[in-house]
Amino acid sequence: MDRTVAAVGVGRERESRSVPERLGGKPGWTWPRATRLERFFQALLAACLAGAMALGLYLTPSTTGAGTHTLLGLPPCGMLISTGKPCPTCGVTTSFALAAHGRFGESFVTQPFGLILFILTAGGLLFTMTTVAAGRSWYPLATRWSVPSFIMALVILGLLSWMYKWSTM
Repeated sequence: MDRTVAAVGVGRERESRSVPERLGGKPGWTWPRATRLERFFQALLAACLAGAMALGLYLTPSTTGAGTHTLLGLPPCGMLISTGKPCPTCGVTTSFALAAHGRFGESFVTQPFGLILFILTAGGLLFTMTTVAAGRSWYPLATRWSVPSFIMALVILGLLSWMYKWSTM
């Protein structure tokens, strides 16, 4: 038999184990199909994440490191105006827009949490589009991962980023 044909498995019996088993998971476990309602919400979330990415590309990042959000019609940061020190979210929009433009180093220096949010948004968009296309449910992931721990980690990263921003202004 030709090596190429053997390499792709033509002419051989298919392996009977499921993909999770081959990857070291529980025997017999398969990733469940998503219901129509789940797929609708996944597609809706994908559209929102794509919108956020498009908005980041649309915005022109502020050269001061904060204030890009004013391009959306939002008021300037009251804390920054009154105290001269940034609020916890100062620079996040600017940092996100910088990352959307591919300027990751500048994004990190401006406000690390903005870069973290950009990475999570891009990864979430990719994951969501993949699960919608494959028709798979998020339920196994939601029950396997600790959502409160993830949210707490984001809060801690946000506070650390604020401390960094506070020290640089």
